[in-house]
Amino acid sequence: MSPQSRYWLGFHLIPHMGAVRILQLKQTFGTLENAWKSSDGDLRQVGLPQNAYEAIIKQRKQVDLNAEWQRIADHHITFITLDDESYPADLRVIPDPPPVLYIQGKLTEADSLALAIVGTRRATRYGRDVTTMFARQLASRGVTIVSGMALGIDTAAHQAAIDGGGRTIAILGCGIDITYPKENYELAQRISQHGALISEFPLGTPPTGNNFPRRNRILSGLSLGVLVTEAPIKSGALITAETALEQNREVFAVPANIFNKVGQGCNQLIKDGATLVTDAGDILDALNVAYVRVTTKQKTEQVSPESNTEKIVLQLLETDPLHIDDIIRLSQLSANDVIAALTLLELKGLAITSGPMQYSRSIR
Repeated sequence: MSPQSRYWLGFHLIPHMGAVRILQLKQTFGTLENAWKSSDGDLRQVGLPQNAYEAIIKQRKQVDLNAEWQRIADHHITFITLDDESYPADLRVIPDPPPVLYIQGKLTEADSLALAIVGTRRATRYGRDVTTMFARQLASRGVTIVSGMALGIDTAAHQAAIDGGGRTIAILGCGIDITYPKENYELAQRISQHGALISEFPLGTPPTGNNFPRRNRILSGLSLGVLVTEAPIKSGALITAETALEQNREVFAVPANIFNKVGQGCNQLIKDGATLVTDAGDILDALNVAYVRVTTKQKTEQVSPESNTEKIVLQLLETDPLHIDDIIRLSQLSANDVIAALTLLELKGLAITSGPMQYSRSIR
């Protein structure tokens, strides 16, 4: 942490002061300390917009840098700036990098191999299962999973990454001293132990609606690509995907049941050019990333159906191929449940399509 960090903090706490304007001050005065201590007249010569100039004049007299620095220390937060070597390299080069980052936990060199997984807060069982499968597969191969710690898809992604023995990073839309949503308090603690919580917002910043689209640029900026596992047409996940494209990141999407509106955002992304993926290998191949790490247990572990629905459907396929209508009739399950189960069984390599709407058990 450099001696100049507290002055980065000071200017970051002032409205209308983003990375470009803070760097403009640094270039003009040599250091941010000089800028902070400069006269009103010298500041005016910098050529900042009037609202930014007036905010600096007013706020720097009110900000207690020592007190703000102590608050950071009290919360055991790591504070890094664009000046620091530890600032993530991939994030540094996006068009509008955050000038500072508040971090609980730890970033490592391994996090340069990261993928963002995003989706709807109102996830279906299928969406959660697919997310869990992808996050666990990727984490087990050394890919850091980045998400936003929201309910639904985000929560499933973080939990699966940790359960898969990997690392995960949560990008927050509020101050790092606030847990949002409150239901994820324990998850936040686990993330900080197996990765990091990150926010660009000052301590105490509430989770207002405008913060979440803004934080999305960090989510995609830290990642090699973004995977959308389940999202409706109007979803914040699609904003993240759009931001990823603007940052020259890859966008991946899991195909959804055409009768289920909650996943139509994924289908639209695929129509628009996102890469359709059905397992982690598709993503790693697209990113030209080698399979980094597979534990001995995972090398020998037999993939098996996880839910009762999957087990019922797979048992019906033991002998002969069946049409989907016959599977629905024999299983006495709903059409949606059967479709979801068949999709997951195919993703796991346990079932295959053997004809039009016909399925059979794969030979393993």
